Amino acid sequence: MDKMPLINLVLQSFPESVLLLLFGTSLFKCQPDRFRLLAGAAISALCSDLIRRLPFPYGIHALVGVIVLTLIFKFLLAMSFYQGFVASLTTLATLGAIEILLLPLETSILGLERFSEAWPRPSLRIFMAVPELAILALIAYRIYRNNICGRGHRGD
Repeated sequence: MDKMPLINLVLQSFPESVLLLLFGTSLFKCQPDRFRLLAGAAISALCSDLIRRLPFPYGIHALVGVIVLTLIFKFLLAMSFYQGFVASLTTLATLGAIEILLLPLETSILGLERFSEAWPRPSLRIFMAVPELAILALIAYRIYRNNICGRGHRGD
């Protein structure tokens, strides 16, 4: 159970949700409407916060995240159910991989034994999320810009 402070919801979870949705739509070369993207990010961030507050075993939030993102991709961002599901799985797996690679380095640099030591410190949680989100943004940009997953790959 993780009660995220409001500052983290606004400065960490919401931007992360925006990037997750941008990453997912870039996989299918979609350009989402800004209002729908921001509404979807708000819904995703609020659902993430809600599920983390409930006394579920760790990991359940990831399953709920796949469902929530799939529904947002389908109903708000006009993707097919299949595209939304693939985008959700790929997006969360990519974010998970980035976190797995960066968290040991970040905790070591900051002198923490475990990431959970950062949880009670809102500013530290935000600080630790910045590199992960920057990498996710760069990958999404490259995928979209180079049409890696779209039709008619330019190959440049």
